[in-house]
Amino acid sequence: MLGAWAAWALPAAAQVTERPQTTPPGRVLMRIDGIRLSFDRSDAAGNTYDAVGVASTTLRTGLTETVDIQVGLDLFLRETIRSGGRRNSHSGIGDVAVRTKWTFWRDEKAGAAAAVMPYVRFPTGSGGMGSEAVEGGVIVPWAMETGAGFKAGAMFQWDTVRNDADNGYDARWFVSGFAIRDLTQTIAIYGEATAETRSTGFSESEVTIGAGVVWRLSKRLELDYELQRGINSRAAAWTHILRANWEW
Repeated sequence: MLGAWAAWALPAAAQVTERPQTTPPGRVLMRIDGIRLSFDRSDAAGNTYDAVGVASTTLRTGLTETVDIQVGLDLFLRETIRSGGRRNSHSGIGDVAVRTKWTFWRDEKAGAAAAVMPYVRFPTGSGGMGSEAVEGGVIVPWAMETGAGFKAGAMFQWDTVRNDADNGYDARWFVSGFAIRDLTQTIAIYGEATAETRSTGFSESEVTIGAGVVWRLSKRLELDYELQRGINSRAAAWTHILRANWEW
């Protein structure tokens, strides 16, 4: 029974780090962040920044055994800034992103794989949310079985993002890694770390660590909760994410 479940279950992964496996041809994977809450720490002046995301959704379908295509949209975003005793909020839908994934390397004996994922994000947001220009980048995820019931993975991401002056683009570099282990047939736990920096300088860097639990409700449906902690002042102090992965 356990072997049959593993053959059909979604590949193990954490929330931020992409998995290198593609969605099989003829199937659709829907990934929904039911709710995402980010709470910033107060600065010396007592100013804070909080963010809420609801129903951020990605649809993926396989084109071949090694290539899939993905479309994502943030259905509701809200940002709240408290400064000098005043509160300013913006809310709306986010941008649309189109991505494709190519699993260019597999080692079945080691349970390892690697992929490349170019993407483009279009400025479709409303209410002051999202970017005001086309942005894009490339993601390279990797994962393997490491023994003792553990699986591990890592990801490198390079983005081009519109600069604050709106007269050009900055580069953003992002890395993440995770380790995950099944506790039972239906429950898994994982740890994950992320780091990012920008071409504008290391003062823009953000570092987080997190831990999560995956509950497999069936071979095609799972719930995933992760709590992330910001290590430095640029990162959000705490971020809660509740995600559902459903493949049919």
